[in-house]
Amino acid sequence: MTLGQESSDRARNPNPPARIESLAGAFHPHAIEVQDFSHYALIIDVRTREDYEDDHIPGAVQFSPAVVSPGPLVTGQHNDRNRALAAHDSGPEAELPASLAALVEPLKLDQAILVYCGRGGLDSLPVARALRWRGWSVDVLPGGWINYRRWVQAGLEVLPRMVTFRVVATSLGCEADRVLNALATVGHQVLNVEALMVRRRGSISCRCAQQPSQTWFESQLLQRLRAVDPRRPVWVGDVDAQVGELQLPGSLADALVAAPAAPLGAPIEERVNRWIEDEPAWASPSDAVDAIASWEPAPERHLLDRWRELSLRELAGLVASVLTDYLDRRQAARLSQRMAMSSGIAPLVADSLNPDRLAPTVRAWQPTPDAVAT
Repeated sequence: MTLGQESSDRARNPNPPARIESLAGAFHPHAIEVQDFSHYALIIDVRTREDYEDDHIPGAVQFSPAVVSPGPLVTGQHNDRNRALAAHDSGPEAELPASLAALVEPLKLDQAILVYCGRGGLDSLPVARALRWRGWSVDVLPGGWINYRRWVQAGLEVLPRMVTFRVVATSLGCEADRVLNALATVGHQVLNVEALMVRRRGSISCRCAQQPSQTWFESQLLQRLRAVDPRRPVWVGDVDAQVGELQLPGSLADALVAAPAAPLGAPIEERVNRWIEDEPAWASPSDAVDAIASWEPAPERHLLDRWRELSLRELAGLVASVLTDYLDRRQAARLSQRMAMSSGIAPLVADSLNPDRLAPTVRAWQPTPDAVAT
């Protein structure tokens, strides 16, 4: 990191956090009375499969007990007889359900386990008790799922304010991906928000892809923010406050709007070739044009007519026109607003977006910062 870059970062963030290695040291699950999630060899989510798939603590595995009772867990159906059996089998010799036994079988007894549910301990406490009887060290998340969600929301309000962000500004998410990957390769910190959203700027195919739930997006986002070293900048792609069905947390959206941006400059032929390479939808040019016609704001009618003609005879010309006559024009207005709000960064000018050639270009443009600014 150069002296000028360091001074600029301090000006944008005049009250930097204490010298901690990552934001995990500033925002810890101790606030919800458990160890850091990385401390646990196994995290068990005792909720329904549907709730788990909607969102869960990253790294958790799902287990639904056949019977929820005050006693140890047994397999069986939800009826009075099995509930009575569960209550009767109160000793440590009662069998664990096979699916639960398979989860804990690889663990040593000195490896910690975390259990949580969505019903205030009604489901997680019997699981914890059954495992504790067999010698494992088990923590139960106080307040369960509701408490975890409050912790996530609090973290996403606080942590983005502790980070110095830098934005890679380009019309295409696939181009931003390539630059972010190159930055990571040469030692910079990156946060690929669009990858978490499963929706990239300018992508045709991704618009048909299933996005995660808002809550699962937030859980993954918080996990990645907590791994950030706040002493160094974090590179992100240029992302809207709302992408498809997902919204950026307000604090992060505000931070990215104010962050300095670095425009990407590359030969149009290179950009066209890489977009064709990265975008499966170009395999059917006519269908791709039909998909683009539904975007907002809608392309002008004369552009659509031209693209439909080009789709029948010249793929490279079609892709170049969509890029320069539509996407780049939208991005130019967005970049103009960004540069007016922040100091900006020198453009990244690259002859090639091929990973092997892009990495050295990125290294020369942004030398790898020291781990700790001095």
